[in-house]
Amino acid sequence: MRKFRILVALIAYLLLGKDSVAQDFSNKGKDFWVAYGYHQVMIGGNGQDMVLYFVTDQVTNIQITIPGIAYTQNITTGAGNNVTTSATIPKSPTGLDARIKSEGLSNKGIHITSDKAMVAYAHIYNASVSGSCLLLPSSTLGKEYYSINYTNTSNTDTSNCWFYVVAVEPGTTTVEIKPSANTSGGWLAGNTYTVNLSQGEVYN
Repeated sequence: MRKFRILVALIAYLLLGKDSVAQDFSNKGKDFWVAYGYHQVMIGGNGQDMVLYFVTDQVTNIQITIPGIAYTQNITTGAGNNVTTSATIPKSPTGLDARIKSEGLSNKGIHITSDKAMVAYAHIYNASVSGSCLLLPSSTLGKEYYSINYTNTSNTDTSNCWFYVVAVEPGTTTVEIKPSANTSGGWLAGNTYTVNLSQGEVYN
């Protein structure tokens, strides 16, 4: 009789818990944030480009907005499985410019939304100097990250390692940053610095 009660309790638990909510860790989503990170040719030039790539499995309506510079781009992808669509981010030094060229706070967060789940990537490149990354949906983001960098050795003085933080939630996001090396903006290694960000703001 006891085994029967345990079995009934287990079945009831499984049935009642079937609608429970868990964090989604998929790289497929409908809401993403990114920024136009630094490239060494931004100093004294503008030869680099930033392109976003979207992989969809059905017709998908995508909107890219950069609220801080009043920029909006709408895209509708084609039908089919694993369709890749791209969008170039503005960089003009005299008009709409999403580039982040220096350390500190900016309001140039790039917000990507879609009506169907998709996979998103970002690529910043110039000739053979290139970097790309997979974008994680806002729903999968955590609260603690390490930026793995190293001393840069380059044939140009404008090369350096960097990272940025984008606030994705409404209201105020408080971030603590502890650099392991001195930064170009005057932050000292080992000190913890606190930055308050509003949604869409970026600290580089």
